[in-house]
Amino acid sequence: MGLRRNKRRTTRAGFIGVVVLVAMAAAVTLALISLNRVNQQSQMRRKGATPQTSLLIESAVSLAKARLAEDPEYSGETWLIATEDDSLDRPGEVVIAVAPHEEPQMRNIEIQVTLGDNVPRISRESLNMTLSLPQSEQKQ
Repeated sequence: MGLRRNKRRTTRAGFIGVVVLVAMAAAVTLALISLNRVNQQSQMRRKGATPQTSLLIESAVSLAKARLAEDPEYSGETWLIATEDDSLDRPGEVVIAVAPHEEPQMRNIEIQVTLGDNVPRISRESLNMTLSLPQSEQKQ
């Protein structure tokens, strides 16, 4: 009789162990699916911001060229774009920084675009380039 009780306990303990392992495997599978979904949503947000950031970078390059044509000592500027402007779905900031180059007729330009104000929705892009001053602004 003693053997039957031990055998039932062992069988019952083994069954419970299998159930626990199956539950853990299901929990890990659900966690991986959730993590994958969050990763996909994050990538979609980043891809969605790319056209806006690209347009802002293009605008900043055009503005920097125009300002340097007017004033070769132009050092840059910052734009703050609020969501109330209805131009973006998230607030944004564009920073144009102009620095001297080794050659006096050239300028180093750094443009940084940041969209979003909440950590999971922030996207940043930057562009570094060198521009030559228009012929009329170059010092002889």
